[in-house]
Amino acid sequence: MAAMLENLKFFGPETALVGLLMVLFLTDAFLPVIRGKVWQMILVVAFCVAGAILTCNVANDVKPFFSNLAANDGFTQFFRYLFLFACAASAYIAHGSRELPTKGRSEFYLLLVCTTIGMSLMAISSNLLLLYIGIETVSIVSFVMAGFSRDDMKSNEASFKYLVFGALASGLMIYGFSLLYGITGSLNYADISKSLAANTNGQPFITVLAFLLVYGGLAYKISSFPMHFWTPDVYEGSPVPVATFFSVGPKAAGFAAIMRLFYTAFSAKTGTGAEIAFTPIAGIPIVQLLVFISAATMLIGNLSALGQESVKRILAYSSIAHVGYLLMGLLTLNAAGMSAILFYLAVYCIMNLGAFWVVGIVTDIRGNDNLHSFKGIGWKMPVLGSCMAIFLFSLTGIPLFSGFIGKFLLFGAVVQSGNYLWLALLGVLNSVVSLYYYAKILKSMWLDAPSGALEEGLSLYHGVGLVALAAPTIILGLFFTPILNFVAKTLTLFS
Repeated sequence: MAAMLENLKFFGPETALVGLLMVLFLTDAFLPVIRGKVWQMILVVAFCVAGAILTCNVANDVKPFFSNLAANDGFTQFFRYLFLFACAASAYIAHGSRELPTKGRSEFYLLLVCTTIGMSLMAISSNLLLLYIGIETVSIVSFVMAGFSRDDMKSNEASFKYLVFGALASGLMIYGFSLLYGITGSLNYADISKSLAANTNGQPFITVLAFLLVYGGLAYKISSFPMHFWTPDVYEGSPVPVATFFSVGPKAAGFAAIMRLFYTAFSAKTGTGAEIAFTPIAGIPIVQLLVFISAATMLIGNLSALGQESVKRILAYSSIAHVGYLLMGLLTLNAAGMSAILFYLAVYCIMNLGAFWVVGIVTDIRGNDNLHSFKGIGWKMPVLGSCMAIFLFSLTGIPLFSGFIGKFLLFGAVVQSGNYLWLALLGVLNSVVSLYYYAKILKSMWLDAPSGALEEGLSLYHGVGLVALAAPTIILGLFFTPILNFVAKTLTLFS
């Protein structure tokens, strides 16, 4: 009984979200009058805050739970905070969106919370079985979210494409898991690492194949090459609040899963605390794979974005490029690279939520997300235009914004590793390329004449939210030490 209670304590944040699901189901069934009202959004935000408090309560108690299926450590805490923030922010954005029917927002909140639970399972898992459950929870619910606008053919197409790619990725990954289990006799990350490390003559082809298959499945979650093809079509076809959440939540969960799996199952820890570092198990080409994938992902993302006219597709390809930058930190296998990844995920979540939110507001007002719909809107809505400029400057990596610090840390970690200076230079050049398509959006907003009369201004609801995201985008570019200190503490508690 005591062990069960301790497990539930460590699982408290996820339990809070399960409780939120029950509350949403019951209120929707017995209080239909509040369907689509602000109270449901407030419930989601309140339970996310409760989940953050429960996360804080177990922050210093580092140990495995659920019979070593899951890990409670600093790494887990960081991603729980990030997921809860993304869930609450997405609920706030969805409430103000006209793309989601008022009576359908209840279902959206339910799907949003279900996905967040799956994302958390991906971050806490230290066992392949729990990881698979988390990934499938996120994937299956995401297919439904992508097709949320049932009367829109593009939304239906997005859902179908997401399903097809998801099925392929899931098949690859589960086959890789089965091979790993056959080779090592275990599903636990630590046991897999010990078994693979015991083979001092390097790994046979079947082990490398298993590693590549597992990466293929996880690459789909983060939209990295060669599993990135679904991203622009799904983002374009999905309602903007859905694409907004997809761009930050599941992507961060994918990185959480990759980092824990690669570092604890396919590598051996060679340092602890602030000097934590990992060495790939002999014969498993982690670094070689990530170098190639990082370069290809950032190139494809940035070059493909250059000719796009849909702002949603521009931001979709942009998100692919940012995955390439993040993979640069992953290949360093040390504390500097890990810190850079976590910091960049935090600031990317804020600035990308803001950028997609602006797209959603413009889409609501002018009917679509093409560049011509943004003409002159900066002068019509200076708060919206200014906030979008802040988000895009930060995504580009211009100094004084948080995105610059994130890229500086990522590129610096690669340079410090001493082996891949060319990759860091390629990242810098890609950032310069990205300035072109981000500048196209700003040009349309501030320099082009309006395409038509604008019947309404920016609502207080949207204005407050955009400023609340724009402020930390600037502040964290100037005063970033507290976040870096928190990230450093997170790494010292990495189990």
